[in-house]
Amino acid sequence: MQVTSAVVSALVNVFILAGLPLLGYWLYQRLRHRRTWSEIRDRVGLKVGETRFLFHSGAISLALALALVVWPPSLEPLTRPGSAQHQFVGLGMSATSVVLALLYGVVKTGFAEELLFRGMIAGSLGRRLPLRWANLLQALIFLAPHLLVLKFMPEAWVVLPLVFAGGLVAGWIRIRSGSILGPWLIHATANVVTCLSVVART
Repeated sequence: MQVTSAVVSALVNVFILAGLPLLGYWLYQRLRHRRTWSEIRDRVGLKVGETRFLFHSGAISLALALALVVWPPSLEPLTRPGSAQHQFVGLGMSATSVVLALLYGVVKTGFAEELLFRGMIAGSLGRRLPLRWANLLQALIFLAPHLLVLKFMPEAWVVLPLVFAGGLVAGWIRIRSGSILGPWLIHATANVVTCLSVVART
């Protein structure tokens, strides 16, 4: 039941955060520019892109996972009601908790946010602006909704520079590679390892 609820929640989040914007983007590109689905798919980064950036992203993800294991984030803000990781408190390390962490980190947040922020927003900005300005702007746009964390965790302001820096790295990889796969891997790694850190320590 818990896994079923998590699957439904992840799919709803993907539909709202990425599916609806993608539908709007597809309609605009199709009606205004007569672009095919394969052209639109490539424009939003749903392709492999330059493979060397996948290796870069894998190395960054591994380093990030190791850093989160060696220097785990403080538990108190993560376990507070209202935190996204609160749902992982007390689950105990099991196959179910790993599946729940993967659903949350890879699908619900990782894919949905990367398709929106890196796929559509960074992709569009990267075609219109020089790389440094496109990347800076998309990272600021990515940071904006994360400021809501201050509403229930004011002390979490220290994490916001990391969110911004992560947005810059992910945006650079997306624009240079033409794909969201690398940024998705990095984003998913950060979220999954953080969730499992809560599971392991509560």
